[in-house]
Amino acid sequence: MTRAIKITIIVTLLLTVVREMAAQEKNQIHKTEVSVDFRWDWAVIDFDYMGTGKTLSNLRALIRGIGMANIDSLEVISYSSPEGRFDYNLNLSKRRAQAMMDYLAKTYDSLFPKISVRPDGESWHLFRVKAASDTTLDETTRHAVLEIVDSDLHPDIKKLRLKTIDSGRLYNYFVKTYFVDLRRSFIRVTWFERDPLITRAGLPCRISAIVPAGIALRDPGLRMTPILLPATNRKTIIALKTNLLYDLITALNFEIEIPIGNKFSIAVEDVFPWWSWGPHDRKYCFQMWEMGIEPRWWFRRTDEREVLTGQFFGVYGMSAKYDFQWNIKACYQGEYWSTGITYGCARKISRRFNLEFSASAGYISSDYRHYVPSDDYEHLYRDRYKAGQVNYFGLTKLKISLVCPINITRKKGGKTR
Repeated sequence: MTRAIKITIIVTLLLTVVREMAAQEKNQIHKTEVSVDFRWDWAVIDFDYMGTGKTLSNLRALIRGIGMANIDSLEVISYSSPEGRFDYNLNLSKRRAQAMMDYLAKTYDSLFPKISVRPDGESWHLFRVKAASDTTLDETTRHAVLEIVDSDLHPDIKKLRLKTIDSGRLYNYFVKTYFVDLRRSFIRVTWFERDPLITRAGLPCRISAIVPAGIALRDPGLRMTPILLPATNRKTIIALKTNLLYDLITALNFEIEIPIGNKFSIAVEDVFPWWSWGPHDRKYCFQMWEMGIEPRWWFRRTDEREVLTGQFFGVYGMSAKYDFQWNIKACYQGEYWSTGITYGCARKISRRFNLEFSASAGYISSDYRHYVPSDDYEHLYRDRYKAGQVNYFGLTKLKISLVCPINITRKKGGKTR
């Protein structure tokens, strides 16, 4: 009897092991990792920088192919390059982590409970890998650099020590060649895959070829300690603009643009140069009051882009009254109206500003009246024989506009701040 019990126990254990192995084979755990690079001192995702837009688009296709239900976790670890003060860089990595959290929470809303991020300060371990594999460094220099990197010194002291090598020229070399690859966040996707043969969206099923050469990743078997930051939804409610080309010729101007959804916007423009100069203020004059409106349709953009960036097409209408005088050579008053089409593009140039380029073509019709000043410029006399209407079709506006988007930020499930 005792022998039979032992056999039964052993068989039961063997069957359990076989079932577990079968379950593991059926639901294999896979990991892959992608990197998102940031511009120097930026904590804003720039989809036009170093292939970021394509990387995140591929990531979306991968997650869509895997299926939301099969995703185990999305883990983010964010870094800053080791330049400047350590405290500032630590805060910068936190802001980059927040930017990644906002993006992932917005893009993958149903995965929000599975998203975690870890701001990890300065990327000294990535720096070490680059220095250790840099064949342009001689052995003595490499040893000196790695000794500093591996020391227990405060990071700011490490930077000072590195700057003493070769009178700072070596550190400048690091800034130009290393640091551009050290300002990044890594996104690690872990999922259960029931069909181990498929691959998706050009991304490997194993954590291997995603990261550029020379960048070492942590052991994929190590699970990061998550620091869950509050997700936020950032929304542009209005953008304030000025056309720098008009400003150059003293034509003060102001424009507001209001986004309507993700594809449309309405821009309202006011141009108001209003100055005169010379004897009795009647020798030179540049006065105009122009108002215009332009509905716009934004295209060639991805879902991740902030609104009011990318390329757009618009239809405008405007009217104005004017008084232009340059001594006795050009002395005209009048009114005009214009309508036409606009094509342009806009992109982010910093954390708070965009730059917009546009050109408009259309039709202008103007009623004009000529006048002449008296010899002492005390009086202006209308020329009754030189008045009429002029019509024009062609280029009507050129703009290089500085844009300041005004955003509101909502905590997920919370209040506006």
